[in-house]
Amino acid sequence: MMDDIDAQRQHADIVPENVQGKRCKQIAETVLQVLMGLVGEIAVDGRFGVKDLSRIVEAIQRADGPLPAIYAEAQQQCGIAFHRASIEGMRRHHLNRLITEPFAGLVDRPEGIERNRLGQLFLAIRMMVGEEEHEEMRLAAEALAEAHRGADGVVDWEAFHADPEAVLLLESVLVAIANSFRRNDARRDWFLVVLNANPSAISTGSTAFTPLKPEDRARFAFTESHMAHIFGALFASVRRETFFGDRLRVFSKRWNVAPDKLFGPLFVDIARYG
Repeated sequence: MMDDIDAQRQHADIVPENVQGKRCKQIAETVLQVLMGLVGEIAVDGRFGVKDLSRIVEAIQRADGPLPAIYAEAQQQCGIAFHRASIEGMRRHHLNRLITEPFAGLVDRPEGIERNRLGQLFLAIRMMVGEEEHEEMRLAAEALAEAHRGADGVVDWEAFHADPEAVLLLESVLVAIANSFRRNDARRDWFLVVLNANPSAISTGSTAFTPLKPEDRARFAFTESHMAHIFGALFASVRRETFFGDRLRVFSKRWNVAPDKLFGPLFVDIARYG
């Protein structure tokens, strides 16, 4: 009987992900196979009594033997799946996720940026990029995420970030920020003012606001040092040492400027505080 169940579980592993109720279906198939196996063992000339079937069903309902482990495993897998789906539902702004990825390790770190301050960072970037271009980028990132969404409804984020279109989107954001920082001192002061804004409420309509709880507000000042660490990670993909082969020529042709000339002043500025 164990051999039959092991075979059933191996078969379940290759059921396509898009089968609705896959895990519940797997359990039902396993239980039915156990039922048929037990019936086969007691049947005489292919016949068996109703009382015998009732005893088998009662035994299965008690979940004796290997079935409890199968139930427990399926329950754990369902819990993981529901958790992933819950997290996925909160990841609605794919452009912001793309922007955050390079400095994700600095979120809620003393030298980085508080999670509660990310909203101000995204606002500042949107203002530097420009409303119209930012909206185009947002829609492009959303479409790209959908292209990498699997049959289970979850985006393959590793493939999303590695996609050449995502790389180009992030590069476009970095170019816009660097262009905005051509006047480093003035833009840096403005950036720090925006990042240190600490709203006590969020807008839910033209005249409606929802107060923020104290724990939902940023607690510490965002300084030049924090900016240097965040920008150092955010712009790591366009450091001089990353341009080799045809990338330098392609970048210069695409943006009509050499990367050193575009990003160099910003790197010099943040190096003063890093």
